Amino acid sequence: MSDRDPAIARYDLHLHTFWSYDAFAQLESHFDQAQHLGVECIAITEHHVLDSTPDVIALAAKYPKVRVIPSAELTVTTSFGAFDLLCYGFPHQTDPSLRPILSTYHAWQQETGAAICAGMQAIGYDYTDTHRAELLSGYRPEQTLQVQGQTHVSNRVQREYFVERGFIEHIDDYRDVLRAAGGQVPFPPYPAVDTVIPAVKALGVAVGIAHPHGYFAQGDRQRMDAVREECQLDGVECAHQSVPVEFAPVYRAYCVEHGLFSTGGSDSHTDEDVRTKFARHGGEDEWLDELLPRVADRVVN
Repeated sequence: MSDRDPAIARYDLHLHTFWSYDAFAQLESHFDQAQHLGVECIAITEHHVLDSTPDVIALAAKYPKVRVIPSAELTVTTSFGAFDLLCYGFPHQTDPSLRPILSTYHAWQQETGAAICAGMQAIGYDYTDTHRAELLSGYRPEQTLQVQGQTHVSNRVQREYFVERGFIEHIDDYRDVLRAAGGQVPFPPYPAVDTVIPAVKALGVAVGIAHPHGYFAQGDRQRMDAVREECQLDGVECAHQSVPVEFAPVYRAYCVEHGLFSTGGSDSHTDEDVRTKFARHGGEDEWLDELLPRVADRVVN
């Protein structure tokens, strides 16, 4: 949300740690801030993976007043393009049925990184897998690389590197050069929604759409209905920094109409985000009470 400084909510259900390819925050930073601010419930929603879940559950024992929902932000390919879906309430131990899906995401990250390097070389730039590995080792902890392999690089890190190497003159040229690279070596699509979401929902996981304003075509009802059906949505992230203040009530009303939960999150990726944005998403406190019953047996603490 924008144009205001929201009060601290009871919850923050969209958070990342260094286990996400583009994030830098320490896991304990989220717990510390939740305890400091009196925030009741958090969800660590790593991009594409559940790799931090064992650490999340273990650390929760140190913070008994902070509820934690084992979660992930899974990006899927739909008929409308790639969408980020917030998935809440995974089993504490990874169910065997989910391992093929998680392996697919690990492979996707590695293949995407390799395709970007190959595409950049195809359009004349010296950006190899070795360069990518050096970038990754410069900001990603070794434990993440051991589990996830050589992933794609954070856009922020890669963008700055492209400027330093002279591949682009300005950071605003980044998308154009990536588009050109993808034109020569197509980047792999995200896993398909009709593969990922049925597997997730079979485990009782609740699925909400993240930062929906663009995905919903700025509140277009026909588009919202189609996305809700295709993605089998249980909820909507009505409160997010990218959702204009005047549209939060629109998406909230849609949730009420269709029996969906509403949620909100700061989408924090760095420790600085945690210090300045944590739980300041503008969502209503009572929204937490709509989600918790759906995932009650999965909540830690």
